[in-house]
Amino acid sequence: RGGNAKQWHCPGLKKIECASANRYQVIIALAGGEVIYFELDPMNQTLKQCGSKDLKADVCCLDVGTISTGRSRSMFAAVGCRDQTVRIVSLTTDKLLVQLSSIALKSRPQSVSLVKWSNVQAGHTEELDLVIGLDDGSSLRSVVDTVTGEISTSSTTRFLGTRPVSVSNISLGSNVASLMLSSRPWIGRHDDASGKYMMAPLSYVPLDHGCSFCSDMIREGIVATAGNTLRILSIDSTAIEGGEDEAFNAQRVGLRYTPRQMTLLSVTSDASSNKDKRKVVIAVAESDVNEYGLDAKKAMGLDEEGHYKPAKKDDGDAMDMDDDSDNENAGGDEEEDEEDDEEKEAKKTTIRGPIPSGKGNWGSCVRILDPSNQCTTLDCVEMGRNEAALCCASVRFHSKGRESFLAVGVVAGMTMHPLKQTGSYILLYRVEGGGHLKLLHRTTVDDGPILALAHFEGRLLAGVGNSLRLYEMGKRQLLRKCELRGLPTFVKTLQTVGDRAFVGDMMQSIRIVRYETSHNRLVVLASDPCPRMIVSQEMLDWNTVAVGDKFGCISILRLPESAETSALDLSGAQSLWDSSKSDMTPRLELLAQYYVGEVVTGITRSALVAGGSDSLIYVTVSGRIAALMPLTTRDDVEFYEQLESSLRTDAPRPTGRDPKAYRSYYSPVMHVMDGDLCDAFNGLSHEAQSEIAETLGKEIGDVKKKLEDTRNTLL
Repeated sequence: RGGNAKQWHCPGLKKIECASANRYQVIIALAGGEVIYFELDPMNQTLKQCGSKDLKADVCCLDVGTISTGRSRSMFAAVGCRDQTVRIVSLTTDKLLVQLSSIALKSRPQSVSLVKWSNVQAGHTEELDLVIGLDDGSSLRSVVDTVTGEISTSSTTRFLGTRPVSVSNISLGSNVASLMLSSRPWIGRHDDASGKYMMAPLSYVPLDHGCSFCSDMIREGIVATAGNTLRILSIDSTAIEGGEDEAFNAQRVGLRYTPRQMTLLSVTSDASSNKDKRKVVIAVAESDVNEYGLDAKKAMGLDEEGHYKPAKKDDGDAMDMDDDSDNENAGGDEEEDEEDDEEKEAKKTTIRGPIPSGKGNWGSCVRILDPSNQCTTLDCVEMGRNEAALCCASVRFHSKGRESFLAVGVVAGMTMHPLKQTGSYILLYRVEGGGHLKLLHRTTVDDGPILALAHFEGRLLAGVGNSLRLYEMGKRQLLRKCELRGLPTFVKTLQTVGDRAFVGDMMQSIRIVRYETSHNRLVVLASDPCPRMIVSQEMLDWNTVAVGDKFGCISILRLPESAETSALDLSGAQSLWDSSKSDMTPRLELLAQYYVGEVVTGITRSALVAGGSDSLIYVTVSGRIAALMPLTTRDDVEFYEQLESSLRTDAPRPTGRDPKAYRSYYSPVMHVMDGDLCDAFNGLSHEAQSEIAETLGKEIGDVKKKLEDTRNTLL
């Protein structure tokens, strides 16, 4: 007051370990576990000591919370101790620094934060969350009763990174959110639309410290330190309105044609260096039907996107342009200086180039992308006239050591109706100079188009029409070593593990093939009796595969135990009959199936977050990303079965259809819970939630916690 500063000195030789403050309250922790509480005197604007207490444990973090609207002080404070506990103490005058509740942790708390938020779905009632950052890199969130200060027993834990988690409150979208800093920064907030607690990683470098920042230019920002730099960040308000989409960070890469398939390649990053530094690049096979190639476009005066190039004034051979375009070009320099980037983007209109008049016209290329450098294009090789690259694979031949080659399946002059082509080829490339393609040789194949390639025991396995062929690398071309004929239609997908190959047919589902080294032959172990138009597949383990078909169904198939022994030839010589006939081949067992609603174009098995369990992630033709998660305990299965059964009648139906009948559109749903239906519990009214929770024998908070924990294992 009056420009004079007053100091408060610690009693004796004690030191202040940590402190927290808001507008009117200050709480500090001294070495040894003593906590001292101060309040701001509104009359003379000075701090006065109101009380102190010895907690009998060293304090490592604390938070006094924020003051609610209409109140003069925060009612509670959170104190984290080195004995792996967090305690809620009262700040009211009658129970000053009295412990109200506590929670035991598995690790020492690094930071604590009391977050007050308004529950829109419950009539804008005030809720209080306790967010704890732990030393083991995980965060814990629990609900605190706003009246009694009791900590809920249903806490949610999530692994965030390898560094201890630091938690602080920030303002985001006019609401309170939590900034959690570990080996990567995270944002946690409550979504008003769905009522769920959303957590999403920030697409930014790791931060050491961070807190809320506000100025005239930046209303809602973050001030943070990263190393020896001070940074001021602003969160995009449009990104936080995306719901579950905000958990993903996308980088857009413009392509010349439609991507057909992509694969990962391990290449040498620097050819001039003596050190063998390797990096991973992405090879993309692109092709479009009824499209001119790049050479044909240039001959017609078009650019790569099929647009006409602007004519030059001094070039007499250039194409004529109308008066309007000439006037625009004349004053283009001045207008471009005045226009900003947004106006230029708004004026751009995508117009398709000319369409070839004949059939069998294709435009295609093979592109190499560097994912470590914002997916920049390292090299792009255009295919020949009317050639289409339909598949690609990374292959390492045993005769060439650890070097990775890129094999590309190409067809020439292919027409859809009728389905035929003038030629099929396998192109083999070597990746040099950190990402440049060099063509080694071209192998001509017959008997149909090449739709699938895969690395198989140091060789190349190719699906050519209705045949499966095994190739070895030669000096001038690939050498055919083995072949399996007589597959139903066309080999569409191909995956290998060990001596097995999972072959997806375009019309007749999956076949599992084994390679016998002693006899140099491919033998069919088992096949699926149900006809499925395979579009994508992914191996789950040695005997199990997940497939997606053209009708939008995902199926899980497994090889029976008796199939392996039935394919053995114990006589020591090949059998006189073909054991791969349909009446002799064992059948695959159907474990689960589920109707998605649209064509599944890609499936993979992966974990999206560090420490999370593997899930079956798939993408659809409309651009949707979804996942199927395994339930590992019987309790989880029973819980979601009962929840799904209750929501079938209580959840709103936008189309009026029964959810189970929809998921069984083409075939009955089997051993898969409808996650979208279970997630609708958060959007129900409080009365409907209470009724369903009573049916399950649980509290509403326990049901929401279960749904949130399941989602956190994936995202």
